[in-house]
Amino acid sequence: MAQHTIVVNTTPLGMYPNTDAAPALPYHFFSPNHLCYDLVYNPTETRFMQQAAKYGAVTKNGLDMLHLQAEAAWAIWNE
Repeated sequence: MAQHTIVVNTTPLGMYPNTDAAPALPYHFFSPNHLCYDLVYNPTETRFMQQAAKYGAVTKNGLDMLHLQAEAAWAIWNE
């Protein structure tokens, strides 16, 4: 995990209504050197993010990505 400092959850694990689910990862190896990005945005903080943050990792959810995709789609439709 020390060599893999960016971890991205691309699965639906943790998405509403199954908010207790999270990828099976060795969370105890996460540190403040890690960025853990979850593509899920509902809930805003997933179990994956909570577990990573517990060990000091920086976390981010997928809401900004959703907004950026919507803006890009809007621009395409309005060209």
